[in-house]
Amino acid sequence: GILPSLSADVDTNMTPDPFSLMRGAFTIQRALANDLAFPESNPGNLPIPQLVTARQCIEMGTIAGAAGSGLLDKIGTLTPGKEADIVILDPNTITIAPLNNVPGAIVTMMDTRNVRHVMIAGKWVYRNSKLVGFDEAKLVRDVIRARDKVLARINSKPLVGAIPAGLNSSTNPYRPNFFDSCCHKGLNTTAPEYKLRP
Repeated sequence: GILPSLSADVDTNMTPDPFSLMRGAFTIQRALANDLAFPESNPGNLPIPQLVTARQCIEMGTIAGAAGSGLLDKIGTLTPGKEADIVILDPNTITIAPLNNVPGAIVTMMDTRNVRHVMIAGKWVYRNSKLVGFDEAKLVRDVIRARDKVLARINSKPLVGAIPAGLNSSTNPYRPNFFDSCCHKGLNTTAPEYKLRP
């Protein structure tokens, strides 16, 4: 088999929290294996899969994610010459202590409250459980304002004729054609093209 990678998809309605993703992969596979163990749940006598380990779930969110994104030469492991992307966790909490199985604790017990520091490309962006270089209150205000603008646009009259022809304009005249902005190759003028890290 293969080791899949984990990533957030729709951050607007599902958490991008990597702990939830790892825990989901860990528990869903176990639920399937448990279900297949009962003959009445498995009339086709499918084989019970080998259980994924907590360490493999961590790899799905780190090295496998880097490989799946084509960035393994830059990120995914702590290796000289690669970008320093580091998350430092605090296991010294009442919900985790005493720590005796690091991968198991990370996947099954920790969450974002255990994150103390985050470094991206060698720069601290989160120190002592606080964002660095960002005005968090302003970010929240900006996100709320952006949401209100989207809701106002959705609840307004259709913009028929005001939207350039595109994949989404004919099916939903309330929104511009931004859904293909990650891969438009210059065809979508509404949103900029997403670029991978240089």
